[in-house]
Amino acid sequence: MPFTRIWDESCPRVWDKWEANGQEWVVQDLDPKDDEEALEILVEHLCSDELLCSLSKLTEDNESVEGIRKFWIPCIAQRMCLGCYTWVDGKKTLVALNLCIVMSAGDTFPNVEITGEKWKNVYKGMEYVETKRDPHKYLELSTLLHAFGLVVKREYRGCKLGAKLLAAREPLCKLLGVKGTTTVFSGPASPILAARCGFVCIYKASLKELADSGLDYPPEPNTYIKLMVKRYD
Repeated sequence: MPFTRIWDESCPRVWDKWEANGQEWVVQDLDPKDDEEALEILVEHLCSDELLCSLSKLTEDNESVEGIRKFWIPCIAQRMCLGCYTWVDGKKTLVALNLCIVMSAGDTFPNVEITGEKWKNVYKGMEYVETKRDPHKYLELSTLLHAFGLVVKREYRGCKLGAKLLAAREPLCKLLGVKGTTTVFSGPASPILAARCGFVCIYKASLKELADSGLDYPPEPNTYIKLMVKRYD
């Protein structure tokens, strides 16, 4: 059975709040009223900026943009996404999010067809590293919090929001009895941030390795994507 979160009057729960440079911030469960805004942020920022999406030129293929959007919708509906908010002109505004879902070993959630050649190329790149090292087997945990994108709106980058979102996975998981998390991190900066936040790399694949496997990436031997995990005991 796919995971179902009980969403009651205690939700959305706040996981962290702080003040920096006179500005208030909060990390919490993504508010359902912001689901569409979250999708727009993912499409506008992640689709163009994330390493595999950028190299695949995903935004140039409308079918792929629609395909990745359809993939994200049931993920968001599981109500495990984390949102970072601040106040802009007095209005609470979503400025960053981490798209998270709970999956058990062998799950096919979200059960959505991967459509669009560019999106297929991205998805198969992420899938490739998990075929090389199963995070569930590595951690000896049947259920994990998986994440399919951490994105910060461009004008808020440099505010250390990524670290806050990664840290918030722990109290979210502990509340729901999930004892570990896993993510494929790409690009030069995100794996470094993840390591600082306690994540461990269990497999890394160069772009050359992905290209050699038949995927459409430049055969660059020194640029990696990394499958990383963190256990919560």
